[in-house]
Amino acid sequence: MASDGGYNSVDLTWSPCSRQQLLTFFSEGKAECVKDLPAMGGSLQDWKPGLYYGVDDQCRIAFGKTARACSFTNPDLPACRVLSCHINPDDDSSCKRLLVPLLDGTECAPNQWCLKGRCVSPHDLSSPVVVHGSWSSWSEFSSCSRTCGGGVTLRTRQCNNPRPAFGGNACGGPDIEAELCHQQPCECTQLDFMAEQCSKTNLQPLYLQPHTASFYTWIPAFSLSKPGDEQCRYMCQSDGESFIVSRGSQFVDGTRCESDTPTPFGTTAACLRGKCKLFGCDGVLHSGKVRDVCGVCGGDGSSCSLTSDSYTGGQAKEYTTFLSLPVNATQVHVVNRAPLFTHMAVMVGDQYIVSGMGSMALNVTHPSLLDENRLEYHLHLTPDLLPAMEELLLPGPLQQEMNVQCNVWRRGGQQGAVLCRRSRRGGGGCGGFRVQ
Repeated sequence: MASDGGYNSVDLTWSPCSRQQLLTFFSEGKAECVKDLPAMGGSLQDWKPGLYYGVDDQCRIAFGKTARACSFTNPDLPACRVLSCHINPDDDSSCKRLLVPLLDGTECAPNQWCLKGRCVSPHDLSSPVVVHGSWSSWSEFSSCSRTCGGGVTLRTRQCNNPRPAFGGNACGGPDIEAELCHQQPCECTQLDFMAEQCSKTNLQPLYLQPHTASFYTWIPAFSLSKPGDEQCRYMCQSDGESFIVSRGSQFVDGTRCESDTPTPFGTTAACLRGKCKLFGCDGVLHSGKVRDVCGVCGGDGSSCSLTSDSYTGGQAKEYTTFLSLPVNATQVHVVNRAPLFTHMAVMVGDQYIVSGMGSMALNVTHPSLLDENRLEYHLHLTPDLLPAMEELLLPGPLQQEMNVQCNVWRRGGQQGAVLCRRSRRGGGGCGGFRVQ
C-alpha cells in the first residue's frame, strides 16, 4: 500500500490484497466515517500532516514505539524521500530506512520543510503558507522523583499542534510545569542523596585505556563543580583520586544544587532535567514566591518580632547555654567578638553540631551545603591567622530546638555575643522573646 505522505517517490502501488480489502470496506457500507473531515483550520489541501507528526512520530508509526529519527544522514539520499530511523533504543550506530517520503510539513533542515518530496524554504513557495505554532494539551503529572527530601513531579506539552513552519511564530509560554513533592525530610542529607547516586555506579567500569576496565569508589564532585547547571550533570569524583567524570546523563530530578544567581529566602534550587532550577517557597517552578523575614511563604513580615541582645558571662572550661532557639525561629545571627578567650558551641538535642569538645571549631555547615535549613558557622581569622570573630547564621525556619553555648577558656575572659533573631513563635532564652 502506498504511503499517506502524498508523494509516491518510489512508485509504490496497491497490492491485490489491499485493493480487495478496500473494495470490501466500501461495498459493505462501512465507509461513512471517511466523510467526517478532521477538525483543522484551512482547507484539507492546505493541511500539512508533518507539522503534527514529526520524524520521531513517523518512525514510531512505522517501526514501533521505541523507534526514533536517525541521528545521522546519508548525503546520497534526499532528506524528504526516505524515512530513516533508529530501531534499537540502545544502538545509535545503525539506521533502518523505509523508501517512503516524509509527510508534507516535516522539518528537514533549519527553516526548511518537506513538500512533495522536496526540502524547501519559504522563499521557494509560490504563495505564502505561514504556519504558526500551537501547543498540544498538557500531559499528566509524572510520579514524584523521590520518596522524601523533596522530589519533582512535572507535566509537559509540545509545540506540535501544529509545529511552527514556513516562517511562522513559535509557541509562547513554558513547555513544562513542575512542583516539589514528598518534601518530608529524609534520614540522610541532601548531599548524601547525591552521594548515593554516585556510589550506585561503583560497579560500572571506567575504561581509561582500551580494553582495560578500572573500578573506583565514586563520591560527589559537588565542591569541585561550579554553581548552576554543572552540578546537575552527574559529575562524580573518584575517592582518593584527583579526577572527576560524568557517571550518567544527569542527577535525579529533585537533587539539590547551588544556583548561579542569588537565591531569595525560602527558594529551593533543585535539578530538573539536568538543569539547576529555582522553585518558590510554594514548591512551584519559577513561581517567584519567597518567605518573609518571619519564614512565612508570601508573608508581609508582620507575624514576628525582632529580638536583639548581647551576652557577657560564662564559666571557665564549661559550656553554658546563653540562647535557646525555638522551632520556627528565622534570620538568626550570632557573633562572638572575643574568640581569643571564648568560643561558641551549638547543640541539637543531646548532640553537638558545632564544637562541644573544648576546642574552637573550624568552619561548619550542618547538615550539608545542599540543605535549605542549614546552619552555617564561620571562623574569621586575622592576617596573622588568629581568631578574629565567630559568626553563626541560621536562615530558618528551624525544624527543631537548638541551644547556643559559650565556653570560657580562662578566667577573666568574656563572651561578647551580639544576637539578632526573628521568630514566628515566642520562646524562652536570652533576650526575653515575645509570644504572639
